[in-house]
Amino acid sequence: MAAVVAGLVPIVRTAVETTTDYQGRTLWFGFLIIRLVTLYFSELPWSKLDPDFECQVNVSSFCRKDCFNQHFNIPIVTVWNFACIIFLASVLVMELFASHLRKYLREHLNISNSKAKNEEVAFISNQESESSTKKEESSVQKRINFHREKILLYLYLMCIILRIIFEIIFLMILIFLHLPKVSETPIICSTNLCPGPFPCVVRALQDKQMAVYALIVVSVLITAVSFFFMAYSCYNYGVRKRSEPFSP
Repeated sequence: MAAVVAGLVPIVRTAVETTTDYQGRTLWFGFLIIRLVTLYFSELPWSKLDPDFECQVNVSSFCRKDCFNQHFNIPIVTVWNFACIIFLASVLVMELFASHLRKYLREHLNISNSKAKNEEVAFISNQESESSTKKEESSVQKRINFHREKILLYLYLMCIILRIIFEIIFLMILIFLHLPKVSETPIICSTNLCPGPFPCVVRALQDKQMAVYALIVVSVLITAVSFFFMAYSCYNYGVRKRSEPFSP
């Protein structure tokens, strides 16, 4: 995990320092780093889950493992990693389409510049022509205009909506499935192979609970910010534009 975080640092630096971006690009990369760091530290208390699970002294090792499988019968850390991969994929999808759009705009700008040079008036100096070309290129590279690029806007909204849906599902899994596994409720084990009942405990409950709470907080923040960006984008690029008076 530490190697993954270190490998993403140059990508995030590029996202922060670049002049070509879309709405909220730096923020999503920031949340990606926060989620990766939170995931790294949340996995530490759960890395020794098997040794932390103990039953009464007279229980055999076989029955203890059977009780362990019965209590932790759902994937936990794997789900956390999968949620991080889904969030990373949603960010990279926007990067892929934004990069494709920037390439298209640059090619379109080069074509328009070549036509403009052929029709250029003779008294316009080459210096003024080059400066205007640089200004046009900088305007293309500055920010993608969602008012004109409706396809990218719809894709952006679709990524946000899918992100919200998945984050809500992930929150439900954390709250209703993962958190009860490390609650203060006594564990009474009784399986088909080991009838029991056997009292069992999980050590370091507070650390494991804090790890789940940290993931819940990050997921809530991502969901709230995604709702805000979806509402802002719908209003700014849809409702407000239709409500503006028509100017001939």
